Amino acid sequence: MIFKDKVTEILFVDDDEDDFLILKDFLNDIEGFQFTIEWIPSFREAEISLLKHKYDLIFFDYLIGVQTGVDLLKRVTHLGITTPIIFLTGKYDHKIDLEAMEAGASDYLIKSAIDSEKLERSIRYTLNRQKSIEELKISEARYRNIFERSRDMIYVTDYYGNFVTVNESASRIFGYSHAELITMNAKDLYVKSENLDSYLAILNNYGVVSNYEVELRDKEGNIKQCIISGSIQKMDGYDKVHYQGVVHDITRRKKAERDLIIAEKLAITGLIVRTLAHEVRNPLTNINLSVEQIEYETDNPELKIYFEIIKRNSIRINDLISELLQSSKPTEINKSTTSLNSLVKETLDLAMDRIILKNIQVECVFEEQICNIPLDKNVMKIALLNIIVNAIEAMSEEGGILKITTSSEAEKCFVKIIDNGSGISEENLGHLFEPYFTGKQDGVGLGLATTHNIIHSHNGTIEVKSELGKGTNFIISLNKEG
Repeated sequence: MIFKDKVTEILFVDDDEDDFLILKDFLNDIEGFQFTIEWIPSFREAEISLLKHKYDLIFFDYLIGVQTGVDLLKRVTHLGITTPIIFLTGKYDHKIDLEAMEAGASDYLIKSAIDSEKLERSIRYTLNRQKSIEELKISEARYRNIFERSRDMIYVTDYYGNFVTVNESASRIFGYSHAELITMNAKDLYVKSENLDSYLAILNNYGVVSNYEVELRDKEGNIKQCIISGSIQKMDGYDKVHYQGVVHDITRRKKAERDLIIAEKLAITGLIVRTLAHEVRNPLTNINLSVEQIEYETDNPELKIYFEIIKRNSIRINDLISELLQSSKPTEINKSTTSLNSLVKETLDLAMDRIILKNIQVECVFEEQICNIPLDKNVMKIALLNIIVNAIEAMSEEGGILKITTSSEAEKCFVKIIDNGSGISEENLGHLFEPYFTGKQDGVGLGLATTHNIIHSHNGTIEVKSELGKGTNFIISLNKEG
């Protein structure tokens, strides 16, 4: 007997003391239990006692003066008291039985039919049931705690994809309030509906999905790289099917992986460039010396044009090698406290000739109270200028709009450079900062690679959002403390 070594405290609420004494005798005859019994004859006294003391079990008579045990049960429930209650009545009444059960009574006994055996069975059943309920509540609280504290989005949807429940992390990741999410459908978060169709097809076929990689969109339109693991609960009918899932945001991890790949490519490229430069410059020097000697030794004016061609192309090759070497070297920075707004204005001035030439409209929205930040002003100008020049070149001569904003939040400052140009394809977007990748016919592919290198040398980040035919948005984030 699970209650054998425990004293069970019982409260008996009945305005008839004789009934209490009879019940007490029956309780004393039950083996395997130890009881302490308190008798209270009135509704009001019972309410006061229940607020002061915690009992293991309560017996209510159906009639307690002018009030009923159901009234007391409702009052007890309202006060948040969860002690199990057994109802007693003088004679069986099906209506009273249902009323007591609906109100939350654990059992219903007829006084005239009570004996020790029936009483023992009722007490044992009630206490075991109460123990199971308490264990279930503890389990639910434990899993609710996991549900709410998880850094991942945990959700449940119905068969049609409507959210039934979501945890707080869903709001943190996607920016929607809990109330908004509950009115939404899962498809509202997917960038591509075919990805949801594929995910559901796997889930419906196998009942479980692990680490399904997908792009989801937050409230602001930002794309999140995520992995989803889910399972399905099938019952009878579509209205009984529920999908459970966990969404893990891997946007930062993916970005860190891309940055690492770019850094590795820059390192490898730098090694190749330095080797190549050494191998090219040596014979180039010999060519230049030979040309100068031949030019010195000949008086034929017809050959002068050819000497000039060789010299110009030698200089071009040498300049190209210098540019390649410069782009492949780790950026050396000398930080000093700088006004971010002044930096952006000075960089715009450097591009003003191009802006005027293409009749580009410039819109600047600067946060007035933005703080100064530690950076290498001259080097950062190069990074910003590369982005601005690319934006200008991407826009047409009529209707081009370049918008630049500065803002701050918490410990970071932001520069956004937005154009309404031709945009970048999704395929090219992933390669944008790789060295020697370019979408221009005459481009070398070093500008944005250099920009990426400079910003990361300042412990900053750079993100790009773009849509073909609609334009591009570069977002640079820099730490206020460097």
